[in-house]
Amino acid sequence: MAYSASSTAAASNLPPLFVERQDFWRPWWWLALPLPAIISLSFFLGLRRLPSPAGVNDVVLIVPTLLTVGVFALLRLETRLDAAGISYRFFPLSRQRLAWADVQRAEVRQYSPLGEYGGWGIRGLSGANRAYNVAGAYGLQLTLRNGHRLLLGTQQPDALRAVLANLPAGTIG
Repeated sequence: MAYSASSTAAASNLPPLFVERQDFWRPWWWLALPLPAIISLSFFLGLRRLPSPAGVNDVVLIVPTLLTVGVFALLRLETRLDAAGISYRFFPLSRQRLAWADVQRAEVRQYSPLGEYGGWGIRGLSGANRAYNVAGAYGLQLTLRNGHRLLLGTQQPDALRAVLANLPAGTIG
């Protein structure tokens, strides 16, 4: 289904029709950061009573908090459409690429991240109905020739609709 590395490199040289980068981090998440700190602190207080090498207790408090902040700060959804197909990536994971020939149907639609996919991020790991979303309630719904479905969340539904409407006849389907 995905392009080989050589065709992906060649396709990346095509001019983009649509590019979107959505960061997973949201400003209000600073309110959620105390949770891993509280969990770490409870372990820290419990471990303080146990004999341990110097510095281990501090690591138990600091590392989980920094990992949580780091993961959310790095995660982002990158989507790119060009004349050859669609590439998408949930950074820092690997880039995926679909040729238009593999897409039976493409539409921008409103959806319920919690109701349909159980939340945000990479959802539906079974593969038959997968979603990559960061925020919001709009996405590019792709139905692939093999029957699988893929939804890529977007914060720019109108721009994405315009790109799909302007693809040459016969590109999809």
